[in-house]
Parts: sequence; C-alpha cells; structure tokens
Amino acid sequence: MDQTHEMNHAFTVDVEEWYHPLRFYRDTAAVETRRLRTGLDRILALLDERGVRGTFYWVADAALAYPEVVRALADAGHETGCHSFAHDRMVYDQTPDAFRAETARALAVLEELTGGPVRGYRAPCFSITRRSLWALEVLAELGVTLDSSIFPVKNWRYGIPDHPRHPVPAAGGRIWEAPLSARTVGLFTFPAAGGAYFRLYPYRLTAANVRAAEARGEPVVFYIHPWELDPEHPFVRFDWKPCATHYANLRRTEPRLRRLLADFRFAPLGEVVAARRGA
Repeated sequence: MDQTHEMNHAFTVDVEEWYHPLRFYRDTAAVETRRLRTGLDRILALLDERGVRGTFYWVADAALAYPEVVRALADAGHETGCHSFAHDRMVYDQTPDAFRAETARALAVLEELTGGPVRGYRAPCFSITRRSLWALEVLAELGVTLDSSIFPVKNWRYGIPDHPRHPVPAAGGRIWEAPLSARTVGLFTFPAAGGAYFRLYPYRLTAANVRAAEARGEPVVFYIHPWELDPEHPFVRFDWKPCATHYANLRRTEPRLRRLLADFRFAPLGEVVAARRGA
C-alpha cells in the first residue's frame, strides 16, 4: 500500500523498561536488568526508514538512565511526554497530592533533560478512569496541556466506555484529552490499535480498524512499548493474565510495525490533535 492514505495518525511510544509493567504485581528488584535500548533502537530504525516522528512518553527513572537518548529524540523533532516517575502506582490508587508530587518530579526531570517544557502525559496502564478524573485537573495545574490516558473501552484495569473517541477539552478547557483508539462493531466495542492488541490481533484486523477510523474522519492514537520489540527480554512469572498478555506474540511486533508504518501515515500526537482542532 505504501502510505496512500492522506490522514496522519498519532504514533506514540510508552518508553519504559520491560520490568516496569511487572511492578504492579511483584517485587522486581532482583530482575531489573536494563534492556530499553534493544527495543527502542528497533522502533527508531523503523521510524527512520519512513521518516516518521512520534511522541515518546518517558518513565522518568528510565530517562535518567538514558539522558543522551532523551535529548537526541527531542533534538530530532520527536515530541517528549511524561509517563510517570517510576511506573509503580496506578493513578486511581494515589491521592491527588501524591500524584501531583510524583508527576511534578517526573516533569522536572524531563524538562531539565530536554531543555524545554513537557506538555504531554500518559498514565501508567491508562489509569485515569472515573475514579481518577481529578487527575486531569492536577495535570492542568502542572502545565500539561495534552493528556492521552483514557481508553474508551471496558477493561478489568482501566477504561471509561462512554468517553468520546476523539480529542476533547477537559478541566475547564485547560487541557485536552486524546483518548486511545477504540472501534465499535455491532454491540461490541474493543481497543483498535496498539500494545498487546497489536500483537494479539491479526494484522488485517488492525489495518481494518485504522481504515474504519479514517472513514469516520478520526485519526488513530497508536501506542507501542520498546520491550514489545525485544522478544529476548527475560521471562518472569507473575499474575497469569497480565503475564500471558505481556509475553504474547512478541516476535511478531517488529514485522507488523514495519508494515503498519508503510501502510499508513503517522505524526506526533500533539501535531495530530492541533491539526484536528484547526480543521
């Protein structure tokens, strides 16, 4: 197909180590071997092949381990966002004060490394839900202007099923929410593009989801993690359901991602939302 589509979709990366998602289920201190560059370098090579820029949501403790990479991505025109300080607490399990302190600390790290403001945020495990909508007010207070943490689906850990599927203003218009992409077929609504769903769905279904969004005039918000392009990262047992999801089909991610980038157009989330607001 080779990029015959005219619409730009959002390409986003949650920049975390392979063990960051495990922190919700077990003590990871004994297994925290850093491998972030393995998968991240593969993502960057694919983006370079297509001349694509994206949005990179950094976990701050990973950013501190790779400051030169944070700077290089920002200098190359990629958008920098915040993905918490340590990826060890759901937003809805925190108090507003604790969330404010942690997020302010993470933003300060990223702004010092990039030399500029960081205006984007994504919560660990999409954990801004009805229980934690107060977080959008906190983010606005901290200077964040674009959040992408809400998944308009029903899931056992996250989701606001009836949330709009397109970017909308929140917190009195001080911040925009760009939800992750979902698709409805009949009575069933399901995640459309990214992460484990990208690995579990046949590629044809992902492509169909993107085309369906284009037909509605809605850009897709696609997301991926570096460890999903690192099938050699260590195997660690934890709760069976997230464990099975974490390790499923990792070897299929890289070739599928190369195909997706060839078939559709992508840009940083901030640019996609700005273009939509200006349309």
